Amino acid sequence: MRKNLIAGEGGSVYLLALCGVSVLNSIFFYIMRGRVGSFAGLSVADWVGYVVTQIAIVLVVYLFSVWRKYDIVAVSKFRPFRNVKQGLLLVPIALCSIVAFLPLSLLFQAFFSAIGFKGGVAAGNIDFSNPGVYFLALLVIAALPAIGEEFLMRGTVLPAFTTRGATFGVFVSALLFALMHFNPVQTAYQFAFGVVLAVVFLLSGSIVPCVILHFLNNFITLTITAYIPQIDAAIADLGAYNWLTGTVSFAVGTVVLVILIYAYYRAGQPKKTNEGYRVVDNGVVFEEYSIYAYADKPAEKASKAMPVAEFFKSAFRFLASLFTKHGIAAAERELTVANLDIPYMGKRQPMFSVWLAIGFAVVYWVISLLQGLL
Repeated sequence: MRKNLIAGEGGSVYLLALCGVSVLNSIFFYIMRGRVGSFAGLSVADWVGYVVTQIAIVLVVYLFSVWRKYDIVAVSKFRPFRNVKQGLLLVPIALCSIVAFLPLSLLFQAFFSAIGFKGGVAAGNIDFSNPGVYFLALLVIAALPAIGEEFLMRGTVLPAFTTRGATFGVFVSALLFALMHFNPVQTAYQFAFGVVLAVVFLLSGSIVPCVILHFLNNFITLTITAYIPQIDAAIADLGAYNWLTGTVSFAVGTVVLVILIYAYYRAGQPKKTNEGYRVVDNGVVFEEYSIYAYADKPAEKASKAMPVAEFFKSAFRFLASLFTKHGIAAAERELTVANLDIPYMGKRQPMFSVWLAIGFAVVYWVISLLQGLL
């Protein structure tokens, strides 16, 4: 069985997932129409709709793998994740993502409210006075979407798109991830967070940390909504100062987030010896521009960890390089090298289904916008 997809297949599975979600949800809502009430402030149809959506996504991806005859485990990179340092960094990455990107969500919310858009996040209507409701929401709204959406976007669409280049894969998959939520208010937030998830996937070579990071993001935001409403109230009380605090939050949060992702990248690098980066004994060692083969012998003692001051100097140098063409190319090269099992197939691949997927996602997004305005 194949262990890789092409970009067009990523567009196709995304389109099929949209169709599958729409068809199953339509069938469910038709069957349950007028027969159910509400639970904890949210209609039972909406509660079950969350579950049906994720079932549809997983089912479509699985059936697509059977149809196209590829190894779904290999493509989605269901691999053990044993890097403790990278695992510990997922919590601050999730927190900084919220700090950095929440102002984008508030900006979109202010804009769409100004033009008369009525809509938002369904979780904001839930009554969390019963702790059981909170744990149910953790399962239905936090855990299941983290599994289903990552299975589709980072586990299938991203590896397919990355065959056209890491930059293309990261940003186009993030765009489709944002559009698939059909929530104009959250579009900017979901796009930015989708970029973070895509980078984490490529640096990890495993879908597991993406599921964990996605769940942490959902868990934190849901917990704040349920039990720390003072944060929302404090933001509302800032009034005009929201623009100032939002700008500072976005700028500082983004800088810290980039540094954390750089630390995540460094934590995943093989330890360096006096002779270079040893992959295996009697194996091949890859450096930036050269390849060396070493005779079989015990690996030398690894160098000591980088001093804190040197790390931050290197991190800020990396941050500054992202504003240069050479720095962006170097970052893309590192993402590519981290995933040598995803072959680069060039920019002349059949791309019709990719552009079609983007077009359909935009249409769905516009329909959601119009529904909120009417």
